[in-house]
Amino acid sequence: MQARVVSRFPIPVSRRLECGYTLVAVVIGMAVMAILIAAVAPSVATIMKREREKELIFRGKQYARAIALFQKRYGRFPNELKEMYENRPRTIRQLWKDPMCNCADWQVINLNTPDAVMGTGGPIGRPGRAVPGVNSGGPQPTPTPGVFGPAEGTKTVGPIIGVRSKVHGEALAEWRGQKFYDQWRFLIGDADRDTTLGGGRPGGVAPGFPGYPTGPVTPGRGR
Repeated sequence: MQARVVSRFPIPVSRRLECGYTLVAVVIGMAVMAILIAAVAPSVATIMKREREKELIFRGKQYARAIALFQKRYGRFPNELKEMYENRPRTIRQLWKDPMCNCADWQVINLNTPDAVMGTGGPIGRPGRAVPGVNSGGPQPTPTPGVFGPAEGTKTVGPIIGVRSKVHGEALAEWRGQKFYDQWRFLIGDADRDTTLGGGRPGGVAPGFPGYPTGPVTPGRGR
């Protein structure tokens, strides 16, 4: 039969009170930390959203510039975005993803469609003008025929003159007077009209493309 061992040195009351205070302090600290995280989280989310919006504008302009370069180099507009990357020499460094969905599922803008006219806001629609440097009398988009002739739901292919996001989300700030991402259209010759390069030349018009200034170059400034 085992004898019950009783400690001859019980824990002092003061020591037990200290442990209790420590536990209370830990709980209070965790509560304060949770409140701070809850307060900071919306700010972090807003910052990240703003950065994605900036990236959307940057990548959209990259496609618009690449389309202009493709037209200059090959004498036609691309029928698919991948042509700009797969054709040699390339006219785009990489096939950028849409940062709003982190996907490559862009909505392409074909020639002679409502989206190809500047001043139309997609679904809301407003009278606009043709994209500079683009001949509105060019070839029409061609449908992809089915096995037994044209299918009911035909797929529009080329010529592509721009892109826009498929994400219908409200932005933190307007761009070109449009509040939703799928209304931000990046068109050849128009995507950079809010910025200029050296010498005051429009940044969205490639050299040799219709609409590019051909006057004398100011000394010290290259094309």
